Amino acid sequence: MNLIFRFNYPSTCPTLTTVSFPKVPAMPSFVLPVFVSLGLVVCWSSGFIGTQMASDTAMPATVVFFWRFILAASLCALILVVRSRVFRHRLATTRQSIVRELAAGSFSVGGYLLGVVFAMDLGVGAGITALITALQPLLAALVMSVLVGERISLLGWFGASLAAVGVSVSVAGDIHGIGGAPLWAYALPCASAISLTVGSILSTYRPANLDLIQRLMWQLLAAAVLFGLAGMIKTNHLPALPRADLDVWRALVFLVVLSSFGGYGFFIACLRLQGVTLTSMLFYLTPPATMLWAAVQLGDGVSTSGIVGGLIAAVGVALALRALLWPRSGRESSPTESSDSSGGAVLPDEKAPLDGTRKCIPSGGVAR
Repeated sequence: MNLIFRFNYPSTCPTLTTVSFPKVPAMPSFVLPVFVSLGLVVCWSSGFIGTQMASDTAMPATVVFFWRFILAASLCALILVVRSRVFRHRLATTRQSIVRELAAGSFSVGGYLLGVVFAMDLGVGAGITALITALQPLLAALVMSVLVGERISLLGWFGASLAAVGVSVSVAGDIHGIGGAPLWAYALPCASAISLTVGSILSTYRPANLDLIQRLMWQLLAAAVLFGLAGMIKTNHLPALPRADLDVWRALVFLVVLSSFGGYGFFIACLRLQGVTLTSMLFYLTPPATMLWAAVQLGDGVSTSGIVGGLIAAVGVALALRALLWPRSGRESSPTESSDSSGGAVLPDEKAPLDGTRKCIPSGGVAR
C-alpha cells in the first residue's frame, strides 16, 4: 500500500490518496540457502572434472593449470586495480602479509592440486580422488583438536576409523580399474589432503592482514609458481603459451570460471549463510556428485565398491564431526567467517578467539 499526495487544481491544498498495489510474494526462506549449497557442491566437484579435462588435452595438465592460475590471478589483480582507481579503495599490503599468504597458498592451493593432478594423470578416477581429498576436514578437525589440547571422544575416533575403512573399500574396488592406476598413486590424494591441512594451519595461526581478493591473488600466484616448476621438470622447458586448441581453452575457462571463482564465491556465501558446521558437511556430497558427473561427461564407470565405500566414509565423517564440532557449536564463528582462497583453508575472523571449530573445512574455489 502506497500513500500519494495529489494536488487538485485550482486548490493548492493537497489531498491524501491511497493506492493499493498487489503484493509481490516473498521468496521462500529456504530457496537461497538451497541454491548456495547446490552451487558449492557443483563448483567444488567441477575442479575434479576440470582436472580430467586438462589431463585429456594436448598440453600437459601442469601447464594448463599454470595458465589457469595466471589467468585467475590476473582477473583478481584487475578487480583490485578497479577498486583502487574507481572506488578509491586503499590496499593495505605489507611484505610480511604477502610472504605469509604465499607460504599458505603453496600448501593449500599448489601442493593440494599437484597431488590431485598427478593422481588423475596416473589413472586414479575423479570420484575416488574427490572421496579421498574430502577427508581433509576430518583430518583438520583431528589435528586442531590435538593442537588445542582437547580430548577426542571414542565416537570421534570411531567415526575417523570408519571413514578410513570406507575410503579403503572404494580404493580397493578402483585399483587397476578405470585408469589402471598403480597402488602408490592413491597416496597422492592423501598427500593433497595433508598439504591442504598444513596450509589451513599456517593461515589460521599466522593470518595475513589482507582482504579476500588479495589473499586469493597471492595464493593463486604461489600455485602458479609451483605448477610452472612442475611443468618445467616434466617438459624440460618453460611453460608454453596455451595453444589455439578448443579443448585447452574449454578446460581453462571451465577451471577459472567454475572451479576458481564459482567455488570461491559459493564457499564464502555458504559460510556466511549457514556457518562452518553445515558447510563442512556439504563437502561430503562432492564425491558422489563427482562420480555421477564423471560417469555422464567422461564415461567413467561407477563401481559398487565406490558407492558402498563412499556411503561408509560419509557415515564415519558425520559421526566424527558430530563428536569434534557440534559440542562446540555454541562457540562457532558464524557469518563473519571468511576464506583465504579457493584452494586454501577456512580463515575465521582474525580477531576471533582460537578454537577448534573454525579451521576444519577446506577452502573454496581455487583449490578445485
